[in-house]
Amino acid sequence: METTRVSVASSLKKRYIRIAPILFFLYVVNFLDRVNLSYAIEAGMFQDIGVRTSQTDLIAGIASSLFFVAYAIPQVFTTLQINKVGVRKIFAFAFTAWGIITIITGFVQNVPEIYALRFVLGLAEAPFYAGVMFFMGVWFVKSERGVANAYFNAAIPVAGIFGGLLSGVIFTVYGPNPGWRYLFVFEGILALISVVILWVVLTDFPEEAKWMSKPERDSLQGELDQEQKTKALKVNWKQALREPDVILLTLVYFFGVTALYGYAIWLPSIIGSFAHVNAASASFLSDIPFIVAAIALLFIVRFSDKTGDRKKLTAIIFLIASIGLALSAFTISNVFVSFTFFTISAIGIFTFLPVFWNIPQESLPRESSAASIGLINGLGNLGGIAGPIVVGGLETVTGHFVAGVYGMALFALIAGILVLFVKHSR
Repeated sequence: METTRVSVASSLKKRYIRIAPILFFLYVVNFLDRVNLSYAIEAGMFQDIGVRTSQTDLIAGIASSLFFVAYAIPQVFTTLQINKVGVRKIFAFAFTAWGIITIITGFVQNVPEIYALRFVLGLAEAPFYAGVMFFMGVWFVKSERGVANAYFNAAIPVAGIFGGLLSGVIFTVYGPNPGWRYLFVFEGILALISVVILWVVLTDFPEEAKWMSKPERDSLQGELDQEQKTKALKVNWKQALREPDVILLTLVYFFGVTALYGYAIWLPSIIGSFAHVNAASASFLSDIPFIVAAIALLFIVRFSDKTGDRKKLTAIIFLIASIGLALSAFTISNVFVSFTFFTISAIGIFTFLPVFWNIPQESLPRESSAASIGLINGLGNLGGIAGPIVVGGLETVTGHFVAGVYGMALFALIAGILVLFVKHSR
């Protein structure tokens, strides 16, 4: 048994170098394509295509939400397919499709075109995140998975930093219009370039990894097989979808994602409204919460792997998000203090993902895990509908983002409470 542990550890560096950077890069591209609409909104995209100012926030919220309606549809199916054929073929098709769709978005002329493109973009992006969460369970054993998940999910704040810089530069050089159009075109091209990279670098399953020695492959597979025998829930994938824990985790993810995308989609607009700055300045200032979240993430995931207590830590992270958001709204009269609390809330908003996803990865067998992760990710991401619409709708009704920020605080609090009721997790 000692030999197996040493051998698995000996291949860890190889696996990190081969897998972590490419997944990190792909998720940066993926998250940019999800939230580029947020920068375009602040740049006046909807006014440029004929939307009245009084209706802009509500229509923008609907456009953002249509992505997640479509995103939920193929989740379980695509994740089960990845279990059978691997990630390369499915990811290559997905990145090609969403790259083309994003480029076309740069040429839209009216609201129906935006609605249609955001919907089909959701279909195209559906296989990616859940596919990677399953992929992590295939390539990393339990003791390694928290850090592996963290490296991947660190792409969210990094994508936020990069997106803020990119959009800020584009808006400074080209102005808000046609700047927002160039933003979509550049990011769509980046997705197409990613197809070549992922096809060359990724390997579907450990037994196919020629860049590992046979003893390393056998040792990793043996450790993973042993892990399968000790899963907390020994059920097939159809039964797993009906497990109370899976249903509960779906609800936790729904409320967490509601807060996350309410925050991410409206981040530049909220900063612009609170600080009274233009689109370029709001884009640059948007980097600050992402930078703070990226730094915090490194410490949180190491603590998570050290203690192994995923459930309580996830609840604490949500509590940080909730308190930070509530205090940000409460102190709105002081821009500096409000922005400080808003930035602190980003620690909770953007760091819950790598800790949370350890729970289904560690408690379910491989096929059950694939289906359950697809269900949790698909239905949970419907929170991406609620978040943008609630925040945008409340701004339309009240004329300010304060009510929406309080709403996000409530969603994060509910998620933190619900996760404590999950049974088959430490």
